Amino acid sequence: MSGKNIPQIPPNENLQGYTTKLSAVLNTVIDGIITIDHRGVIDSFNRSAERIFQYDAIEVIGCNVKMLMPDPYHGEHDIYIENYLSTGDKNVIGAIREVQAKRKDGTVFPMELSVNEMSISGVKMFVGTIRDISDIKNAEQSSKDSQASLQAIVDNTVDGLITIDRRGCIETFNRACEVLFGYEAKNVIGKNVKVLMPEPYREEHDGYLQNYYTSGTRKVIGIGRQVEGRKKDGTVFPMDLSVSEVEVKGRTIYSGIIRDISDIQEAQLRLAAVLDNTVDGLITINEYGIIEHYNKACEVIFGFTMIETVGKNVKILMPEPYHSEHDEYLSNYHKTGVKRVIGSGREVVGLRKDGSTFPLDLSVSEVNVHGRKLYSGIVRDISVRKKTQADIKKANAELEEFAYRTSHDLRSPLISSIRMLDLVNEDLREGQTDDSLEKIALVQTSLGKLETLVKDILVLTKVRHAQEELIEVNVKQTIHEAIGKIKGMDNFERLKIDFDLSARNTLCLPKTLFALIVENLLSNAVKYQDIAKPKSYIKIKTYNISKRFILEVSDNGLGIPKKHQASLFSMFKRFHPKTSFGSGLGLYMLKNTIERLEGEIVFTDEDMDTKFIVTLPMTN
Repeated sequence: MSGKNIPQIPPNENLQGYTTKLSAVLNTVIDGIITIDHRGVIDSFNRSAERIFQYDAIEVIGCNVKMLMPDPYHGEHDIYIENYLSTGDKNVIGAIREVQAKRKDGTVFPMELSVNEMSISGVKMFVGTIRDISDIKNAEQSSKDSQASLQAIVDNTVDGLITIDRRGCIETFNRACEVLFGYEAKNVIGKNVKVLMPEPYREEHDGYLQNYYTSGTRKVIGIGRQVEGRKKDGTVFPMDLSVSEVEVKGRTIYSGIIRDISDIQEAQLRLAAVLDNTVDGLITINEYGIIEHYNKACEVIFGFTMIETVGKNVKILMPEPYHSEHDEYLSNYHKTGVKRVIGSGREVVGLRKDGSTFPLDLSVSEVNVHGRKLYSGIVRDISVRKKTQADIKKANAELEEFAYRTSHDLRSPLISSIRMLDLVNEDLREGQTDDSLEKIALVQTSLGKLETLVKDILVLTKVRHAQEELIEVNVKQTIHEAIGKIKGMDNFERLKIDFDLSARNTLCLPKTLFALIVENLLSNAVKYQDIAKPKSYIKIKTYNISKRFILEVSDNGLGIPKKHQASLFSMFKRFHPKTSFGSGLGLYMLKNTIERLEGEIVFTDEDMDTKFIVTLPMTN
């Protein structure tokens, strides 16, 4: 064999030995090697080629190489060789290309093919080096499939996904982000991510990245937080952002998961508005008793503001002994699971900011929020309810006493009068006129007492059910009118009346009720004078404190014995029955009338004087 492309045989090497050595090399290489002549007929077919195509060399040598090709390459191959031999136009020779090949069993597979030309004894030959790339192509396809699946997931996820490089430039912008921000991906990819941020975050972003690279201090990376985003139309919206740092082929990129929380935040605001405007107080504490939520109703109930309570132990709202016991109760519950309050309602005592205590209804429930134990308490101030209950109880007791005493006090003078009239009849039959007149006088006295009692009962009923309109009442005029009504009482002429009327002269309240208060106080002072004293007096004083009207009536009469002062304003209490008859309802009616007007009455006996102090609002 001779030709310019024939390799030189090394010195001291015969042709047969060299050929054997070369054949051994060709049969051990990984790639398949096939040689064909200018007609496309296979001249050699190494062992790797046998493995790749599943043919033995003896089956293919002497056959056209196109037997190893699927359509359309099978039909085109001879034409390609003829075209090359006639024109010298190389499409494959000298280059590596990817083509399809066919095995003995008919399966088609991808391969890399490089073809070189050589001449042996003036005859053109072609050497093809072949590598089966099925595994590589399968791996590539798997990678493409994975990428396609990942891209489909990314594009169809509900949350927005953005990736940026170290400079902050956007590399990935999924469909959810397009919907969220109003931009198409093509319009933001390559731009700095701060285009999606409102001020002041927009100006701060690059500085944050630079600070992270130089110091390693993380403010967002690796954690989630609530931030604000900016849409294409300029609107700003709240969003949850979680950022992670990843290495991809030696490059650092940052991926951000974004969720629009506008609806959640709006729902939270609506819920907060509902909770803050509910009549009942709502308190939420953690497992350590620390207050986390405290609504506006609680501010009204306890007097503490939200700022003063959130972050503090809930026991600041409890008086002793509950204050000291609360932490231990929580600790015991966590250890034993035994519930004393949780899951039920009970009546407890609360502590206001001003130190006052009050009754409240408390119901506590346990909730689990993101793995955290929280306890929510619904609180209702029941001071008014308890007072109402006490008032009802008191009213019922008074009603029972009233019914008993009234029936007794009504029957006594009636029975006495009936018996006395029977005696009068007997006296008249016997002609004892003088005795009859004495007995009739006693009957008149008895019936007079009965009339007094009935009048007082009628007045009491009037006070309880009066629905008079509010008018401007002239204080001085009302006092002088009351004095005019009591001038006919026994021993009135002994009295000296002193006036000190410095209060504002008009009040806005029901005139009849105010007149009743003044008349009651003055008539008592006249009725219970101490006749043994040489002089009797009444002192009437009025003045204002803030927006309150004060009326003081004092006298130097018989006074109220110490032992009776505790029951001074109770029903049917007579402290001087021998001095003057009364129903015992006067002071009781007086107190009821004053309370109807949202006022109060106080009794003192300082300096040997009896003094009643009435306090009323200027406007009722």
